[in-house]
Amino acid sequence: MNKSITAFTLITLTTVASMLPTVALAGSYKGKCFNKLEGDMDKCHVTIDNGNVYINMRKTSNQTANQVISASAIEKVERSKSAKRLGKTAIWTTLAFGPLGLLPLAFKKKKMTYVVQFKNKDNGKSEGAIFTIKRSKTPLADIDLKNLGAEVVNVDAAAQ
Repeated sequence: MNKSITAFTLITLTTVASMLPTVALAGSYKGKCFNKLEGDMDKCHVTIDNGNVYINMRKTSNQTANQVISASAIEKVERSKSAKRLGKTAIWTTLAFGPLGLLPLAFKKKKMTYVVQFKNKDNGKSEGAIFTIKRSKTPLADIDLKNLGAEVVNVDAAAQ
């Protein structure tokens, strides 16, 4: 009796799971995006899903700067470390404050900057979208962009 109930449950679950629509996994990343209207970087959410890159500004006043970039329009994707080297600062603060001078370096947020070049569907001209995310999320974002068909070029590796 137990085996027949287990088999029935397994068949039922398999049937129900196969009837559910296939849901594409989305990559959603918090970061900062270049706001073309204001000319600065603002907090945003970048979502890579269903053949598109969605850039949504978090502030309600910046909603007109939101972008949807189709995977077919993407020409090139490049990424690079956005944090500047703090070598000189570290040397001077260490000389001035001793080992405590290195403390700010421990709290430095490590970010990766992405530049997505794409064709504007309205006028056919090349445009760009710039966003930064945590460097720890970089491998996931690279996979999501690769799933869209965009090859991510690491500018830092190419420069070496």
